[in-house]
Amino acid sequence: MDVLVCGAGVAGAALAYWLRHHGFTPTVVERAPRARRGGYATGLRGEALDVLDRMALLEQVEALDLRLADTAGPHEHAALPVAIRPADLEILRDDLAGLLYQVTRGEVEYVFGDSIATLEQSADDVRVTFDRGRPRRFDLVAGADGLHSRTRSLVFGPHERFVRHLGLYTAFFGLRGRPGAEDGGRVLCGPGRAAAVLSVRDGARARAALHFASGPLVYDRDDAGQHKRIVAERFAGEGRPVQRLLEEMWGADDLFFEANAQVEMGRWSSGRVVLLGDAGHGAAPASGRGASQALIGAYILAGELATGGGHARAFAAYERELRGFVAEHQHLGREGADRFFLGTPPQAGLGRATARPCLVRLRDYAPGFAAERPSSGRTAR
Repeated sequence: MDVLVCGAGVAGAALAYWLRHHGFTPTVVERAPRARRGGYATGLRGEALDVLDRMALLEQVEALDLRLADTAGPHEHAALPVAIRPADLEILRDDLAGLLYQVTRGEVEYVFGDSIATLEQSADDVRVTFDRGRPRRFDLVAGADGLHSRTRSLVFGPHERFVRHLGLYTAFFGLRGRPGAEDGGRVLCGPGRAAAVLSVRDGARARAALHFASGPLVYDRDDAGQHKRIVAERFAGEGRPVQRLLEEMWGADDLFFEANAQVEMGRWSSGRVVLLGDAGHGAAPASGRGASQALIGAYILAGELATGGGHARAFAAYERELRGFVAEHQHLGREGADRFFLGTPPQAGLGRATARPCLVRLRDYAPGFAAERPSSGRTAR
């Protein structure tokens, strides 16, 4: 099968990896002109690490763990609204997506700087037109194009029908200088505002996060200048440490500005089109589970397609395996966003929510594959 994957983030690149592994021919289209820079840090846990181990990438990801050189210490990881800590690993999303891109680019066609314009399904295939490229036909289309998914809008309906805003925005960007110890960790600026600096691995790089509470905002998501103006207005009048961060922000070329929001849908597929990652079931950065969920979802979706029986059966099995897992993570996302500015440890009060975690089953879709390398000793949780 020829499969169009919309989006070259963690979910899209991971799906391309597994599709290629199972003998499919994936094509990845990404609206950005190159692999995206910037983005949140995220925790990787349990089954997500097992997926990475099956990809023979676990050691490389472990080398990217932010905690290897975080000057803020193990309990001051407030650069992101992650609900449950500690994770087994913490990694920047663009580092993970970049690694997945590098290991797939030799065998997968990537089309940057383009996006789908229309989708027309038939009983046998999907005819896709693009903003720039020529029309093409694919057997299946997988939307992994994030919170603002065009695939979802074209097939299922408008953005507003499925996106649940959680009242929190974050600006995340790189710092040119090396932060001092006094700059590490979290600074509560005032009601509904917070700032943090995160040192990355060798201490030579750092990123800042500015968070603020707000209802849904209307803005051009491609206009970084507008994003910077919004953030600067929200933090006007704060003290010198925050003003230094704002000065850095104005010169940053990797600003990532996004809302904490969730995608809630009654179904994740329609005909020959399926959604995964944030496009179909985003749990919000406040959950700390987005990348893990994307890796696991990509593994299961590709594996179910590989078992045969048709795409309709595969899509139904993919959804059946992940529904409970996603529901738990979305609960964590809502809890994390609600408590983010309270100044208390985010894991406080989560005992009831996590007492009976929902586990997802990782089938061995390629018999013998997992046995080709020595086991890492990890078990699925």
